[in-house]
Amino acid sequence: MPPHKSPLAILVVLAALFALIMLAVGCAAPPPAPSPEVIEKVVTQVVTVEVPKEVQVEVTREVVVTPPSPAELAAQYMPDSLHGTTRGMGYFYSKEQGGFETLTGIPYEELPCQNCHTKYNKGEKAGQTRCEACHIADPERFAPPQASVRMPQYAESGNSGCLSCHRRQGFEYTKTTVRLDAEGKPVLDPETGVEIQVPAITDVHRSPAPAGKSLACVNCHDTVSTHGDGNVYNNLFDSPNTECTDCHAADKLSANPGHQAHGENMTCAACHAQTVVSCQGCHLNAVIAGAPEFPNQRVFGWKFLVKNNEGKIDLGNMMTAMYVDDAGDLKTIAVLSPYYDHSIGKPKDINALCAQCHDNPNVKAYNETGAIVISQWDEAAGKMVYPTKGVVPVPPDYQTAFKIVFPIISNVEEVAQAAKDGMPAAEVEKLAKWIFGEDAPDMWQMNYATPLDKMPPQMQFSFPTPTP
Repeated sequence: MPPHKSPLAILVVLAALFALIMLAVGCAAPPPAPSPEVIEKVVTQVVTVEVPKEVQVEVTREVVVTPPSPAELAAQYMPDSLHGTTRGMGYFYSKEQGGFETLTGIPYEELPCQNCHTKYNKGEKAGQTRCEACHIADPERFAPPQASVRMPQYAESGNSGCLSCHRRQGFEYTKTTVRLDAEGKPVLDPETGVEIQVPAITDVHRSPAPAGKSLACVNCHDTVSTHGDGNVYNNLFDSPNTECTDCHAADKLSANPGHQAHGENMTCAACHAQTVVSCQGCHLNAVIAGAPEFPNQRVFGWKFLVKNNEGKIDLGNMMTAMYVDDAGDLKTIAVLSPYYDHSIGKPKDINALCAQCHDNPNVKAYNETGAIVISQWDEAAGKMVYPTKGVVPVPPDYQTAFKIVFPIISNVEEVAQAAKDGMPAAEVEKLAKWIFGEDAPDMWQMNYATPLDKMPPQMQFSFPTPTP
């Protein structure tokens, strides 16, 4: 018989059995869960991402650049300069600017005027700039930085190359007159008995001592003035040019009454230029036919006053020209514009200087008659005369107030043939036979200027002389 178990033992066995049952139930795999429903949905999201900026790092680097030489710059700029394009002459002549082409109908490109400029090359170089147009030296040496062509009528100062084309300036250099004594009589050379000739036009810059400083053209007209700056200009008045203030600072001028009264409304040259050289009566037919360019007369001893584009009273000049068309009709023009002259003087008598304008016979004649006689035809002598001298202010009604006569060459073909045959230019001028043409221009041209608003008032001055 098995031994009898106590109640406590039976309770322990039951508890252990219960624990085993619960353990078995907990470890059993749960029933499979139902499959979830899949829902697809597209979500758009804009995300801004900031990217750090790249840090700039400066690196110092030395680059050696050899600047072009003055000769290289001159060669580069020259084709576009006024000397290279000849636009100055063409601009004034063109019908677009109210020039002589309006009457002649001949384009500037068909005129020989342009043939003496720097693009007058030949053969395969036709139309190209040629340095030797200005820089012609002796065979044994190179051309200096200035024009060095030698011409017998000009001093060997380096100016000959300029003056060979700039004829009015050449006239300023070469024109002479008889020296007069205190009584106004000619002074004779004691050895030869010949009248002593002296320069007719002097300048404080270009004339030799004692009248001037013997400066050459290039002392004032630098490489920009002669070779250009790379830009194209219509004419001298539009382009960079020499100014008096380049050397004479305005704050250094003497405090005389002239500077105080007119320093703001007049240019320096309006007072200080002694004269202008005017070519009167240029005959275009002769030039076209092959004769050298020459006028009826080169007139000096007068100067015109106009208002420039800045509103200042300025030195002016007047040119006249004529042309006979195929029908035999005479066409004439008179041109007024500002002008640069090389006859600068330092006045010694302030009263005489002021009297040029304010005690002026031309103004008095205008006030009395309404006219100023610029030129006349002397029938007895068979030539033109130019009675007006001194300052000639251009009045508002200048087109009717100025009295002008135009001559013509009666033997144009003979003159042109003589030039083609090699006759010297001076002799060709003498060969020309001038006759009366007409007594008023067909048209006027005034560019870069306007007439004066009113004529200078007439009065007497009595400043102490000399005035500082």
